[in-house]
Amino acid sequence: MKMRAVIAASVTASVLAGCGAAVANQPSLQLAGLRSGDFRADGVSTREVLVRLANPMADAAMPYKVLDRSLERLGVISVAVPQGQSPEAVVASLAGKAGVAGASLNRRYTFDRPVSVETFLPAALAPKFVLNDPQAGAQYHLALTEAEKAWDIQPGQKSVRLALVDTGIDPKHPDLLPQLDPQVGLYNVFTKDAKVNDTHGHGTHTAGIAAAAANNREGGAGMAPGVSLMAVQVLDANGSGDSKSIAAGFIYAADQGAKVISASLGIYRSDKVIEEALQYALDRDCSIVASAGNNGAENDPVKKPHLPSTYPGVIEVAATDSKDKTASFSNWGKTVTVAAPGVDIISTLPNGKYGKMSGTSMAAPGAAGVVALIRSQHPELKQAEVKELLHKATEDKGGVGFDVRFGHGRVNALKAVQL
Repeated sequence: MKMRAVIAASVTASVLAGCGAAVANQPSLQLAGLRSGDFRADGVSTREVLVRLANPMADAAMPYKVLDRSLERLGVISVAVPQGQSPEAVVASLAGKAGVAGASLNRRYTFDRPVSVETFLPAALAPKFVLNDPQAGAQYHLALTEAEKAWDIQPGQKSVRLALVDTGIDPKHPDLLPQLDPQVGLYNVFTKDAKVNDTHGHGTHTAGIAAAAANNREGGAGMAPGVSLMAVQVLDANGSGDSKSIAAGFIYAADQGAKVISASLGIYRSDKVIEEALQYALDRDCSIVASAGNNGAENDPVKKPHLPSTYPGVIEVAATDSKDKTASFSNWGKTVTVAAPGVDIISTLPNGKYGKMSGTSMAAPGAAGVVALIRSQHPELKQAEVKELLHKATEDKGGVGFDVRFGHGRVNALKAVQL
């Protein structure tokens, strides 16, 4: 293997220097996120509604207290629901109001929950060695997608930022710390700073699948070990976020120059604010890669939407297993772009640990890593062109050509950098 190690002491030092406060204050971050009492059983916020302004000055005459302006790039603010009123009543009262283009409920969402989880310490595997990373030999998805051969051509460039919009990340994990972008590697939308922590584990796992360090004698390797990681925390310790936090995460990633955004979220409905944030990122040349969902059900952008994955322009990823069979839990449909391994995927977990998880949540960051390799090899391509190239960088599975289970096929990292 010709690929050189992608870890450098100078990068590690710069990340530590830039993010020292986030590491030092981790214990206090466990409570950061949504307040469960602010949401009804159906997930609707009783505290605030989201208002789309017709012009930037319209909030001056707003009849309700303005709470937050974090979505101002979309022309959206949040306003308080007065005591004794329902959020639906506030939305209705704003219909047709001068200066208001529309109002919507703020809803709580979560990620595409893994269907299985297994944790272990690094010494528990004792696999064969392929790279000098002790668990790389057990990461079947790297061999299946010919990732190591791809790295001889293109391991990924630090100039390509890959953002994980998720539960955060363990910023001290030895397989992730050297990968974090030293300028914008960490951002928490709840605290609006770099105090990111992952007390859940989902975000740390997806980050490792996408871009864990390779050849550093630690754990395993990510699909694109040479790129820069951004961890954008939009979900709290319970795996919950809302329309506002999720939209803010996409906006932040786009504004900070992310070329690829990986989002393993499970939103089974339309949401105008989130959809506008997705379009905002696509318009700024972000490739958005999203999980198809774990209900074993059909997705349809109109009848059965699943955000972000069924939104036009997004790369929707279904899950396969080690034998290239479609995973029984994987959602499917005409919006599936590609498939990627998503069963028993070994990756990073908080506190220096590793583990296996299964779900389209695991397939999406693997495909996102392949997209990051394409964007490293072909920096001249725009996100729509990258998606078209990805269609060809696959192994055809299922029926000949496109089908609703595998999309255009199962991703192949080597083809992605050869085309």
